[in-house]
Amino acid sequence: MAYLLGFERFIAPVLIKLIYWIGIVAILVAGATSFVNASSEGIGRMLLTLVALLLSLLIWRLVSELWILAFNIYERLVEIRDLMARQAPAPAIIRPALPESD
Repeated sequence: MAYLLGFERFIAPVLIKLIYWIGIVAILVAGATSFVNASSEGIGRMLLTLVALLLSLLIWRLVSELWILAFNIYERLVEIRDLMARQAPAPAIIRPALPESD
């Protein structure tokens, strides 16, 4: 629970997955309804409805993956930043290239 309140981990990827599955169900219900309605208009309309259903599922999957990808990129960048912070050497002392003469 502490990681939720401290914003140490994102909850959006989990919510995106939930929204993805809700969207899949909605697309399937809409596709089935359209398919039943298209059955009275002929086989061509039914095939077009099936193609539209499959294309809608594919596009929904791609959009959901892009949302998750954005969060994964951020998490990886944070990991890289943390690794680089642990490996950073102490700042170098700058000395003049030529010794000063009196």
